[in-house]
Amino acid sequence: MTEVLALVQEQMADIAAVQRQQAQLTASAAAADGLVEVTVDARGHVIETVIDESYLEEFELDELGDHVTSAAQSAAQLVAQRAAALMTPIGERRRMLPSMSEIVDGAPDLRDLTSAVFGHEDPDVPQREPEDDDRNGTAFPTVRS
Repeated sequence: MTEVLALVQEQMADIAAVQRQQAQLTASAAAADGLVEVTVDARGHVIETVIDESYLEEFELDELGDHVTSAAQSAAQLVAQRAAALMTPIGERRRMLPSMSEIVDGAPDLRDLTSAVFGHEDPDVPQREPEDDDRNGTAFPTVRS
């Protein structure tokens, strides 16, 4: 029983460490032949948009919104994949934890303890924080020269 509880304690510490790593994640993606680049934070919020000054030589201004949206969606997908990849080892270990009812009749499943940390059943799926209106500085894109 002591060994199992030590495994749960180790799992909880690992979860906290991974959550700290996930919070630091960023991802960037480009569109319009690399002339539009968007970077998002761990929550998928846009933190930087860079538009090369030569953009208008090759593309129309009315296409810019679609290019920014496409790059932002790709970057958000990439950061979500990176966050999920960080959780993979924890999810695998969680599935190996024994059920407490295997040790003590009627006891709760130890896997439920790690589920409670995430607020949902599957720790392999990254959980998004509530949206806020913080734009991390300016709402204007950066234009490269």
